[in-house]
Amino acid sequence: MAGIGFELQRVLKRGGMVGAFKAALAGIIIVAGPWLVSILGISFLYQISSTAFDKHGMLFTAAVVYSYAFSLFLFGGFHYIFTRYIADLIYVKEHGRALGSLVLAIVLVAVLSAVPAIIAVRFLDLKMLQFPELYKITSVLLFVTINLIWLVMIFITLLKRYMVIFLIYVTGMAVSVFSAYFLGRLYFISGALAGFALGQLFILVFLLILLVVTVDFASPLKEFTNFLSYFRKYLVLFLTGIFYAAGIWSDKILLWFIRGTGVEGTFLYLFAPYDMPVYLANLTIIPGLVYFMIFSESNFYIALKKILLHLGRETESRLKRDKYILFKTVKSSLKEQSLFQGVITLVLIIIAPDIKTLFLSNTVSVMTFRITLTALFFNLLLLTTVTFLFYLERYKSAFISVMIFFSVNVGVTLYSTAADFPYYGGGYLAGCAAGTFTAFIFLRHGIKYIDRDIFAKY
Repeated sequence: MAGIGFELQRVLKRGGMVGAFKAALAGIIIVAGPWLVSILGISFLYQISSTAFDKHGMLFTAAVVYSYAFSLFLFGGFHYIFTRYIADLIYVKEHGRALGSLVLAIVLVAVLSAVPAIIAVRFLDLKMLQFPELYKITSVLLFVTINLIWLVMIFITLLKRYMVIFLIYVTGMAVSVFSAYFLGRLYFISGALAGFALGQLFILVFLLILLVVTVDFASPLKEFTNFLSYFRKYLVLFLTGIFYAAGIWSDKILLWFIRGTGVEGTFLYLFAPYDMPVYLANLTIIPGLVYFMIFSESNFYIALKKILLHLGRETESRLKRDKYILFKTVKSSLKEQSLFQGVITLVLIIIAPDIKTLFLSNTVSVMTFRITLTALFFNLLLLTTVTFLFYLERYKSAFISVMIFFSVNVGVTLYSTAADFPYYGGGYLAGCAAGTFTAFIFLRHGIKYIDRDIFAKY
């Protein structure tokens, strides 16, 4: 991802509002494209569509929410391995093989996501709907499409046509909204879901077309053995991806089934008092994610590269100075990123009552929203520190940090629920804070002994 950061820095340095606007748009789409499109699309749909959502509106929400939740919950580990494999191929400039690997991954993920989705919809009893089969087919299509969009977004590092990508997303969101609106008038909730899925499919198809016309790709079958070998070689990385996604969603899923309301005709549950503030709060860290990609990650990479270039060539005192610079870069990056995102989060915490009035229902507590905003702030720091650990190849340290995040979140959520605590998100906040603190300790240790670890490994 540092490669994208350097490219966006060049866009930013061209000066003027245009350069800043392009860099910001590109960063937003890269770090949160699928999530942003879904939240904005759903919000707009609820505002304009009365016909489709008068009845059974929870069925639409459940299909979209569960699709996004389990796309990460089931394939988080796969994403991490795929990212590592693609990064290695890009580093040696094997772009054709990288695109061939994407084709292979698309086939694997399409099958692995379609099978459980088809099994799940067979257990839905949707006799109250006028078009139940359309709802089931569309639910499967939406889940598969979302999974494939995540993969394509991982591969987006090869492209520099950020405005084209932005236009694809904007057009896709428009297709989702208007297709859902018009099909919803004809086929009610099933049509609305079908229209929303069509917009996501539009995004996927045109991103793939953009990739194919930009990069020549090698045979996907030739990458199969090499790709699978990465699951054995980087098993800890695979588990880190799984438990990071589990850490993000565990408290939401627990509250669905402990405090939530069942969705008619399904085995699914939702819990609006926590679901709604979580989805809205997720949008608030997009500026921090863009800052991380353009500045924090790129600066860390530059400082780390100097150490790697000097290993075995420079004196011990020079290496110590390089390590000091790297650690200083980490501290300054975390400080500046925290200040940047912290100001945004603090302002939102202060105006939380007004935000609730405009965007949230009466079932949502202002305190829950404030807790969630704070949790997302620490989630950004956790993601930053864990990513830095990945650069140092301290995968076990990253895994332990993520496991602490997951375990604390689950434990505190279960305790607060049993104690009938009136607000939600405390487990998420405690887990993110504990995971971030642990990751930072590991990161400091990893920088201190980076030369020893590299020489011992090779």
